[in-house]
Amino acid sequence: MSIPGAAIARESFTLGVEEEYQLVEPETGELRSSGGVVRAGDRSGVVEGEVQDAMLEIGTPVCTNAGEVMERLRERRFQAGAAAAAEDLEIMAAGIHPFSGWKGKELTDADRPRMLKDLFRQILRQEHICGMHVHVAVPEELDRLVLLDAVRAYTPHLLALSCSSPFHAGEDTGYDSFRTVTWRRFPTTGVPPTFTSAEEFRGFMEILLKAGTIPDERTVYWSTRPSPRYPTIELRMCDVCPRISDAVAIAALGRAVVVAAAEGRLEPTGSSLSPSLQDVVLRENEWLTARDGLEANIVAPERSACSIPIRDAIHELLAAVGPIADSLGDGDALRGVGTILERGNGAERMRARHETAGSLRDLVQWTVEETRSGAGMDRRAERRNESIAANRTREGE
Repeated sequence: MSIPGAAIARESFTLGVEEEYQLVEPETGELRSSGGVVRAGDRSGVVEGEVQDAMLEIGTPVCTNAGEVMERLRERRFQAGAAAAAEDLEIMAAGIHPFSGWKGKELTDADRPRMLKDLFRQILRQEHICGMHVHVAVPEELDRLVLLDAVRAYTPHLLALSCSSPFHAGEDTGYDSFRTVTWRRFPTTGVPPTFTSAEEFRGFMEILLKAGTIPDERTVYWSTRPSPRYPTIELRMCDVCPRISDAVAIAALGRAVVVAAAEGRLEPTGSSLSPSLQDVVLRENEWLTARDGLEANIVAPERSACSIPIRDAIHELLAAVGPIADSLGDGDALRGVGTILERGNGAERMRARHETAGSLRDLVQWTVEETRSGAGMDRRAERRNESIAANRTREGE
């Protein structure tokens, strides 16, 4: 698959990132349904609501490179953190809360959450999961659906790097991304099917809309999809990352993958199989990386062993797309993928912290601190913790 006619400038593949955060109480670490109150006091205008009132969402503007994504995410995390702090709350970037349950939590008071509750019922009430979505712009000369066929093969690579949800309901689930497992309860999730053109995709959407199974294209939740709102390919498989630098590294890799696909430099995994069997392989690979993270062995029909460690697959991908990232000015950010491979993804680091501290409440506080790191919230948080300690002392007098 190559670009027809003259080559399209790589710089036209701009990018943006959306992140979802949990609202937690500083002392107990519990989820708090206070999103509406937090947003009402937000002076920045960039903090948005999610379906669950215990969550916030932010989105960067269109960025030309990964360095700009870093700056915009720092600003957004600071603004969301400041808005939460005004209500004596913290924001936490993790795929799922380690111990807070869904009972007693409220949906956001808005038309769309109410509509989605009617559509999805109990599973919507139970879903308190936070992801990161990377948007990569695709020039109008290219068919996003044709690119998607190559891009979708690399959702396991991006997911493995981002996993940050090993604990749920007070227990270690054995998964690095339990968020992915719970998200799969919804229809039209996971790896998208193969589409040969935008026309075929549009015809399929019309079938679902006429049948009444979806109210709009926003409720098609595939791991990667043509965005219904922007001229982008939207990479939706990732857990939100506690560390900003990890989020930026993954965004840089996602952008490089889309550009490489547009230039015909990537072969879809399982291309020796029929399209329907490729779909099965790719869905299996997503599940394997949700379970085992960076220790996963994914199905690779072209290999003699029919599998490959995801770490090796990521290293091969980096070798293939590294020059593209360098040409885009994203080389330094992409090298952050190597850092994740060396020190572990969020899930591995969360397990290590829990093993040391032994308390899930302490783990929440550690994850909150990771979320603050590099966003300019550190000194504010220190002053606030000092104030809490002083109040406790006075209450004990």
